[in-house]
Amino acid sequence: MLRRIQRWLLLGLVATMGCGVTISPGSAGLKYKALRTPSLSKKIYEAGYYPLWAWNRMIVYDTTTQDQTSEVHVLTADNLHIAATATVTYHPTREKIYELHMQIGPNYYEELLGPAFVTLIRGEFSKHMHNDLAREASQIEAAVTEKLQERFADRYIVIDQVAINHIDYDGMVTQAISQKIAVKQRFEQKQYEMEIAQRDAEITRTQAQARGDAARIAAEGEAAATIVRGKAQAEAQAAINKTLTSRYLQFKAFDLPNATYYFVPIGRNGLPVIVNAEPGRGPGR
Repeated sequence: MLRRIQRWLLLGLVATMGCGVTISPGSAGLKYKALRTPSLSKKIYEAGYYPLWAWNRMIVYDTTTQDQTSEVHVLTADNLHIAATATVTYHPTREKIYELHMQIGPNYYEELLGPAFVTLIRGEFSKHMHNDLAREASQIEAAVTEKLQERFADRYIVIDQVAINHIDYDGMVTQAISQKIAVKQRFEQKQYEMEIAQRDAEITRTQAQARGDAARIAAEGEAAATIVRGKAQAEAQAAINKTLTSRYLQFKAFDLPNATYYFVPIGRNGLPVIVNAEPGRGPGR
């Protein structure tokens, strides 16, 4: 019997002294002592191994940066229902995990931060039109981040950022926008083709006008050259006519060595005297 009691005492001693907890780097702990008042120690335990009695325990908080992603169904300013996926990044204030534990507890995201995050996302989306969401998503992120930081400044939770990961746009509106963009692109293409055709026509007209101007200039130049040549020839002929007197021509005629001359007598009336040279007829007949 005594041996059995000793065995149970030994097992109890081993059980009570063999308990412990390891706090990983990036975490911090609060020790709960069941047999003391107050039971929760304000001392913050850093990373390491800590032995514990079986009736005590260590409450461990992750103090690194964490993120939670939620799909939120929202209503836009123009009354369109869409789904958006958003992520909030946060971490608890390491030096204030005792206060955080006393006011909220380890499930502070599920109980407080998460619901506030979803509510603010819906509120900000309701201020923006459906077609402006892609362009104004950064404004929604900044507004939600700022409001969360203000709300949790005295709750020992640091809000690092809010990100809009995806927006599931309304299908009918998206299709209408795509059709509008396609029509606009076709219109711009036709307008571009018309501009090209107009430029080509203008180039053709300019080239034709240039060829016409060149032909006209060439014709005018040729006409002017013909006039100049004619004038020069006329002036030359006039100069020749001034020098070709009757006596000069007679002189040049006698001056030719092989020339044959015929002398025709001229009567008093200025007409040449014709002599009948028929055989058998004498003069005067």
